[in-house]
Amino acid sequence: MNFLKKMKIKDQILLAMIIGTLLSCSILGVTIYNFSKVTIENNYKNSHTYNLQVSSNIIDIQLKSIIELGRSVLTNDSFKKALTSEDNKRNSRYFSSINSLTINRTISDIVSHDPLIDGIAIINEYGNVLFYSKRSIPSGYYRYYSKDNFLNEDWVEQARKAKGKEVFYGYNALIPDQEGDTISYVKNLINPRTRQSMGFMVVNISKKLLDKAFGTLKEGYSTNRYMIIDKKSRYPSVYFNGDQSAKSVILKDYLNKETKGRYLFSSYLNESTGWMAVNVIEKSELKRDSAYIGGITLIAVIVLISLSIYISRIISNQISKPLNILEKTIESVGEGSRHIEEEFDNSELGELGNKFKEMVNNNLELRERLLNAQLNEREAELLLLQAQINPHFLYNTLDSLYFMAIIKQDDDIAKMVLALSNTFKLSLNKGDKFITVGDEINRIKEYMTIQNMRYNNRFELFLDLDRVKDYKIITFILQPFVENAMYHGLEAKIGKGYIKIEGHEKDGNLYFTIKDNGVGIADLSVLDNGYGVKNVKERIKLLYGEEYGVSFASEPYVGTTVTIVVQARS
Repeated sequence: MNFLKKMKIKDQILLAMIIGTLLSCSILGVTIYNFSKVTIENNYKNSHTYNLQVSSNIIDIQLKSIIELGRSVLTNDSFKKALTSEDNKRNSRYFSSINSLTINRTISDIVSHDPLIDGIAIINEYGNVLFYSKRSIPSGYYRYYSKDNFLNEDWVEQARKAKGKEVFYGYNALIPDQEGDTISYVKNLINPRTRQSMGFMVVNISKKLLDKAFGTLKEGYSTNRYMIIDKKSRYPSVYFNGDQSAKSVILKDYLNKETKGRYLFSSYLNESTGWMAVNVIEKSELKRDSAYIGGITLIAVIVLISLSIYISRIISNQISKPLNILEKTIESVGEGSRHIEEEFDNSELGELGNKFKEMVNNNLELRERLLNAQLNEREAELLLLQAQINPHFLYNTLDSLYFMAIIKQDDDIAKMVLALSNTFKLSLNKGDKFITVGDEINRIKEYMTIQNMRYNNRFELFLDLDRVKDYKIITFILQPFVENAMYHGLEAKIGKGYIKIEGHEKDGNLYFTIKDNGVGIADLSVLDNGYGVKNVKERIKLLYGEEYGVSFASEPYVGTTVTIVVQARS
């Protein structure tokens, strides 16, 4: 590393920027290539999961109309009567002629309503069977006429467990040993009134229904295919759209969950049937896109490295420029200069130069500021003295008025002037911001004396503060709420009223409640608009902390209660 010490700073910066660019571009290129493969696969899966959801919804819409047609038989009284008629018992496998005609007419109407319905089979609880098909009835159906107890078939048992809900099969449930070109759903026909099973209905639906859901969605990919899979079925592949030659390999990969196989799968569960809609594509086809991105990334990296070398040289020269200016500035200060006029940029070196410039240029200003600060301090002392003189003058004048009222033998005026004078004396509090609870209460008593003289003794004051009277609190935090109670609560009240003040100490805190029986307040938020209330709340939080303060409770025409919590100080 000794060679670095011999290099100029701008050359060191240039070398560091080139090495950093080479490393970052190389790492970025490799990262982009690897993540592009994953991103392309994830984007493909997310996109086709949405497509599968749409296809699943299309299947649900088509199945819903067919299911509703099938359920309509439960509202057909003639069909239900024909299905459960005692006449059917006399036939081993066939319905009676009249019942067969009724059932046949009912299900033929259902089949004719939807071209996708291939046929319907009806079986009642007596073992009678009736088939209806648009095509010739498959020979496999006739085994039900000779089978001793076909009501024990698997699809019958599954339909019973479903209790009336449709059970879907990815093949013709009546001929389970053939995959065929139809799917089925089986429904246990339960009488809505009696809740008793009347039999079973098997509806065969053409797989063209699934073609309508998927169509021929290639979307620009040659290996893109769609499937419907029923893992519980003996024929897992309910539907396959695409090259049939690859079907067995794709199905094997999907069922074995071979995530490292040659195919990428996206899937979506169809809630109605319990089948899985699946999209599949060969991973190699997606890799071609990521290879293209990798090539573009490599070209971009080469261009970026070339460009960064050029830009790095310019930037290194620009970075070293304020350093050269700072060097010259320090030399000039060393030679005796006391005022700097050079301009620096906003870089770290520029900020260092500006700090140095500010330190030198402001040296004289510091003396002027110190002198101004001393003058301001003296002025503040004079203002404080004046603030103390004015209240003294006021309550001294009130004392003079009191003695004049005594001489004139006007006791009411004397009493009022004395109360007002005492109030001002307590407010001044000898310049101390703390006052005892007892003195605060004396000020409130004097205030209430003045108010009762104005209002002919309409108001009563109840005090329960003996337990806390020796504690100290900041001045003027109780009286503003007494004044509020008087002006906003009791003055508007007809007849007499009272104010009750209580206080107690608990866990190092003082709790005060100021309660009146005035007209109350409907909207407590108006209290925050008052200057006095806001001032008290701010002073409490400023001196005692955020956990202390004032709360209100009020009920119109009943009264208002104020609760104040401060720290206990002796």
